[in-house]
Amino acid sequence: MDRQDEASPLWDFAVAPPHSAPGAVSMVGYRGLAVPETVHRGLPSSSLTFIVSLDEGVEAADTGEGLADARPNPLLLGGLHVRASHVRQRPGQAGVQVALHPLASRTLFGVPSAELGVSDFYGADLLGRRALGLHDRLTGTGGWREAFALVSSYLVRSHRDHDTVGPRPEVAYAWHLLERGRGRVPVESLARAVGVSPRHLGTLFHQEVGRSPKTVAMLMRFEHAKTRIAAEVRLRGRVDLAAVAAEAGYSDQAHLSHDFSRFAGAPPGTWLAEEFRNIQDGGHAGSPD
Repeated sequence: MDRQDEASPLWDFAVAPPHSAPGAVSMVGYRGLAVPETVHRGLPSSSLTFIVSLDEGVEAADTGEGLADARPNPLLLGGLHVRASHVRQRPGQAGVQVALHPLASRTLFGVPSAELGVSDFYGADLLGRRALGLHDRLTGTGGWREAFALVSSYLVRSHRDHDTVGPRPEVAYAWHLLERGRGRVPVESLARAVGVSPRHLGTLFHQEVGRSPKTVAMLMRFEHAKTRIAAEVRLRGRVDLAAVAAEAGYSDQAHLSHDFSRFAGAPPGTWLAEEFRNIQDGGHAGSPD
């Protein structure tokens, strides 16, 4: 895809420094500038999604039909979903979105990420009054640095307040191996490395994150490919999908397109056409590594 003509940005994105808070994989501030009113795809990933709005809230649902009944949600918290959610995009919407490591869920929220919703994203029921207070304070911030500091302080305190045993070491080590291999480790090899049977490893993963090791591996590989696509478009204005497929560990471009359609609800070319301006403004800027 060729680079489009320069235009006024649709979004203002700001990225917090790495390791800004316990369990945080990334922290991004977003503010809609000239965004059109439309429906945005919230893509699955191998991280939990935690959003604190700077306005009345995010309107999201797991299906397009459900979006009609969605109401503004000031605190969004979602587990590992495996299909694109539907988010109403409108001018002026703003918030801080944190990608959280799923194995940090116990020490941040007191429950394993397997117990977090993947269709009902309303986080206030679990997070309670203090999180709603965070939303109130965030709406009066003077800039991204202050907003990031407030969210980080909230997560630090949550981490202190939950004196909870973390995940089992077999799950933690298996996750580490999957991350290191970007999802390209066969489940049998993974189970052998951590000293359990593939079936038992699957049970442990379901109990902790609500997904099988194979599904987590597919999410990691998809996430890496998506981030690589965005990075190439941001740098060059176009992307070689066959090269991305090979680098991400897919058998060929068709295999990449199949997984992209499974998780994003559209092939890479369609998603890229929808997100081209957002990518140019700085969206989807997570590290491909």
